[in-house]
Amino acid sequence: MTTEATPVRDILTQDDAEARARRISNPAYVIAVDLQRGADTYRGDVTITFDVSGEGDTFLDFRGKRIDLFEVNGAALAPAWDGYRLTLPGASLTPKTTVRMRYENDYDHEGDGFHQFKDPEDGEEYLYSNFEPYEAHRLFPCFDQPDIKGTYRLTVTAPSEWQVVTNSREVSAAPADAGRTRRDFEETRRFSTYLVALIVGPYHVAREDHHGVPIGLYCRKSLVKHLDTEELFTITRQGLDWFGEFFGVAYPFGKYDQIFVPEFNSGAMENVGAVTHNEYMVFREPPTENQRQTRAETILHEMAHMWFGDLVTMRWFNDLWLNESFATYMSYLCMDSATRFKNSWQNFNSAWKNWAYRADQLVTTHPIAGRVDDTDQTFLNFDGITYGKGAAVLKQLVATIGMHGFREGMREYFRRHAYGNATLADFLAALETGSGRDLKAWARLWLETPSLNTISARWEADGDRITSLTVTQSAPADYPTIRPHTFEVGLIREADRGIHVDVLPVALSGESRELDAARGMERPLMVFPNYNDHAYARVALDEESAAWAKGNIERIDDLLLRQLVWSTLWNMVRDQQFSSIDYLQMVREKLPVEPAFELLDPTLNQALLALSRFVPEERRTDEAHRLFEGIRAALAATSQPDALIIWARALIGCAHEADDLALLGQLADGTEAVPGLTIDQDMRWSIATRFVAFGMPGAAARVEEEARRDPTDRGARAKLTAETSTPTAGAKQAAWERIHGEGYGSLYLTGSAMRGFNWPVQRALLSPYAERFFETVEGIFRTKDKEFTVDYFGALFPAYRVEEAILDRSRKLLARVEDLPTLVRKLREANDELERAIKCRAYAAAKHGGDR
Repeated sequence: MTTEATPVRDILTQDDAEARARRISNPAYVIAVDLQRGADTYRGDVTITFDVSGEGDTFLDFRGKRIDLFEVNGAALAPAWDGYRLTLPGASLTPKTTVRMRYENDYDHEGDGFHQFKDPEDGEEYLYSNFEPYEAHRLFPCFDQPDIKGTYRLTVTAPSEWQVVTNSREVSAAPADAGRTRRDFEETRRFSTYLVALIVGPYHVAREDHHGVPIGLYCRKSLVKHLDTEELFTITRQGLDWFGEFFGVAYPFGKYDQIFVPEFNSGAMENVGAVTHNEYMVFREPPTENQRQTRAETILHEMAHMWFGDLVTMRWFNDLWLNESFATYMSYLCMDSATRFKNSWQNFNSAWKNWAYRADQLVTTHPIAGRVDDTDQTFLNFDGITYGKGAAVLKQLVATIGMHGFREGMREYFRRHAYGNATLADFLAALETGSGRDLKAWARLWLETPSLNTISARWEADGDRITSLTVTQSAPADYPTIRPHTFEVGLIREADRGIHVDVLPVALSGESRELDAARGMERPLMVFPNYNDHAYARVALDEESAAWAKGNIERIDDLLLRQLVWSTLWNMVRDQQFSSIDYLQMVREKLPVEPAFELLDPTLNQALLALSRFVPEERRTDEAHRLFEGIRAALAATSQPDALIIWARALIGCAHEADDLALLGQLADGTEAVPGLTIDQDMRWSIATRFVAFGMPGAAARVEEEARRDPTDRGARAKLTAETSTPTAGAKQAAWERIHGEGYGSLYLTGSAMRGFNWPVQRALLSPYAERFFETVEGIFRTKDKEFTVDYFGALFPAYRVEEAILDRSRKLLARVEDLPTLVRKLREANDELERAIKCRAYAAAKHGGDR
């Protein structure tokens, strides 16, 4: 018996999941996977034993190529299968049911499911799984939802020289057929299907033992020279110790492997005992301290999930926010407490809170907690609100109930729910037990309502003394929730040795509160609400404070406050209260003296964003050159290795004029030099790609030279980006046809080609493709997998055309695709950002008029 099917729509609704969970429990999976070197497919043989209650049909999830055998309780049945849902006939089910299935499946090449990659550098083949939120059924038939936890016993037959990594330890290995070995792995503890892992291939491995827990690091053989095992093992040991003590539960899953895998869609995935990381965390070029800190956060984020997410798992994806927010908050808490990264909360503000603030101001803002109707909606909610806002609100909650109450609540949570599932209500109940506080009102105001408040200060002074100071909060008209905030107001004033900050604590529950303690205090230079960044809220500076900040920001010696002021000024640009041109001037004047790399990096990125999105079209080349000259001067003036790298990357990113581009070429060629700076391979590729996009002489030869220097997978992707950046009609047409046809071999490669397609400098050449995008994108979202659709939209939406015509065309498309929720959300967000950019450009144009 052989049955093949074509998938319809691969989705699981919450209603279907809840109905199935009422009937199915305690599955035990015995999974045998057969792998051949160089094959396009693999084979599987799976037996599932599970408990059944109730009557009628139910279903397994399975997305495969072909079913060769399907048995229920020993009886062979013809599969009723639509390509992703396999019916289990009610008449064949018993209270203890066994299903067996043999099948064949294609490897995946879009980063989800069971992904196959062939290394262009040495020809080796690498495989790995990636299943969150709803992809485990691409590898094996299963009840693919988080609240039907099971056990898993894997057997893998594969080439003998390949490493095989799963969630548990290998217990035996024996020869199979010529050149292959059969490996058996111990049965796991109970966990959810999306946490199953299978990673196979000729991976290099480094191993240690930490207090009886085997820990391993894996990467491709071609990356071994870049794997800094000492730092990776150090962070891993520090995290395992700290989390085990904090949670009161030792690491629960036997062994802890981390595998750096190619063409990975996200940053990392918390598979039980076998965490997969994106290979960008294996630094091929000298990293900055910011990059090392970001990697440490990712390592600790995934490790926190071993307890919160894996040991105790959300019942359904409406609590995905809690999974991710908790891991983000705990990773920063651990980083600050147990590692050398002591400025981690500054990174939290610049990376996570700013992402959250941006997401919370979009038209698609949503409550932190809320209903998630299906797995497609889950995919969309991996956003700044789920990660950043949730973590910021948890941080605020801990400040309210105290660290002791939080820790005791977490220990109670794991005592109650280990190896099971839990909900937000269960989490809050444990925290209430640990802290002795009622958190229901807090949860209602902070977790169940969308958007954010803006806090500000109104103050008056008579001479050199404050006569009144009132803090206020406001809310958007569409989301008028006023929330309780506990924060501090900083009064910045002159002192004998520079700047001094007087601090006033504030508990604000209504729209305003006068601070009696401020009356009679020395007149400040600046008043900054949310000093020390306790509140999750936007800050609006009064006119006098904003003016002082713009002219004196470098005088603030408090790093966090300086960072908060830069962030506030950036939000003023986004809100048309500070022109993009004035902001870029401030960056040129003030940022070169900034000593903190954790502030330098994000602020330069914001400057590049302002240049590309918020500067009027007719001013952009001039402003780009001014920024280039300012960055060039800063680059020449520094000798710090991290600063050299950060400034050099920004220099490349803002080059528009031919002379500026030519200087980049000279730096790459070695005919110009900056003392202490090495133009690394990533920079070389960025320079080569800009040469192509801007039509510089010798561009094609430069690309070929870089491809010769870099014969790796990175080089292959970078060359594709450069080729599709070519400013000719033929190159664009060929790329368009291939993107919409056979693609480039994998989603990573096709995505690289797509990212080279749209360049603002090629506006006239690209004009026909703006309309083609709007004609094509609906079909893409109806026929392609979600990862492809998101990459497609992000790369090919004509955002570079900041104009009303594109906004109108996008709105017309939005009006007729209401049945495609993913596309609807992408269009709404793109339109929101485009409308903001149009307003910012108009504001800058009006303010600066004819001055050049």
